[in-house]
Amino acid sequence: MNAPVEFSDSGAATTNERVLGWDLLRGLCAVAVAAYHYLYFTKLAQVHTWGSYGVFLFFVLSGASLAYTYAGRIQAGQFSFPEFLFVRFWRLAPLYVALMLMVVPTMAIWYGDLWRLIYTLLLNLTFLMGLYQPISLSLLTGGWSLGVEAVFYLLFPLLIWSFRSWRAALGVFALLLVLQVAWISATVGATVVPEQTWAYYNAPAFGAYFMGGCVIGVLQRKARDPAGLSWGTGVALIVAGFATMVAVNPAEAAQELLGWRAVLLGTLCFFMVAAAGRMSLPPLGARLARRLGDATYGMYLIHPVLYFYLVPGLGLHAFKSGTVAQRLGLTAALMCASFALALLSEYFFERPVRQWSRRVWARRAGLRLSAAHNRSSTP
Repeated sequence: MNAPVEFSDSGAATTNERVLGWDLLRGLCAVAVAAYHYLYFTKLAQVHTWGSYGVFLFFVLSGASLAYTYAGRIQAGQFSFPEFLFVRFWRLAPLYVALMLMVVPTMAIWYGDLWRLIYTLLLNLTFLMGLYQPISLSLLTGGWSLGVEAVFYLLFPLLIWSFRSWRAALGVFALLLVLQVAWISATVGATVVPEQTWAYYNAPAFGAYFMGGCVIGVLQRKARDPAGLSWGTGVALIVAGFATMVAVNPAEAAQELLGWRAVLLGTLCFFMVAAAGRMSLPPLGARLARRLGDATYGMYLIHPVLYFYLVPGLGLHAFKSGTVAQRLGLTAALMCASFALALLSEYFFERPVRQWSRRVWARRAGLRLSAAHNRSSTP
């Protein structure tokens, strides 16, 4: 258990690699979170488990994907932390900032205090709102989780460094799990005032999910047969996971985070990510997984904006509280619109911006290397 962790790729991993089973699961998580919000907003249903554990799955998937891609590089001494942060910032920022600027006029009315709004804008632009109570500082619904994600980006090299041995890595996971349980118990698990409830939405409440994902990512990279599950079996396990969430959904929000539900559903998150990573996808399944993966981030951010800003702008208020058929129709239409807009954003806005950012980094890295070479060759 104390031997160094070896990686089958000898440290070679590219950021273009995709585990398509994770893309599929990631996209279904975005669908589940959007469905939870729309059903809740329109008073059709309250599937609390989809809202909570859909986001928790994002953290597990994030840790797994990053560890799968970068753990070998870190072990081989080929990891640049500034480059990592630069790449991750330009993965999150383009769409988030664009949507945030759309809602600023409304936020200006709500905030009243101009300087407070500017301060909050700066925290959101840098994702530093994740350092403390991002739920109260995020300008977009769901933005709080991106702030927490940014905290994990800052900690990522330290977490991966612990994989110098399995004993150290599993020890870090155990410590984060204890901290997570203690944090949740002290916030949503107590009789609390709103400020304490807000305190739940901080990195300690999700650290074990991210680190557990890192463990899954390292194991996936080391696996001799990384595609050990058939397409049908993998899909059945994922569907069963989301169905289990519905089956144990509590009547009262936050109860899914406590007691036996927390143990069952938390374990289920790790199982679903591990199973999805081992799936062997046929061509049609691979195309579906890519589309869902491409739409994930956009759908997660866009769907609340459509509900709170587009629906009123189109004069569709009546559908929010109309008949069941009207509310279901509105939900279905918004789900489809969110998915379509997310793909358009990915292909025609976010991806081009990311490609531009990579060219900028490569150009600056080339200039630095050239300057260093000139200095070393100067007598």
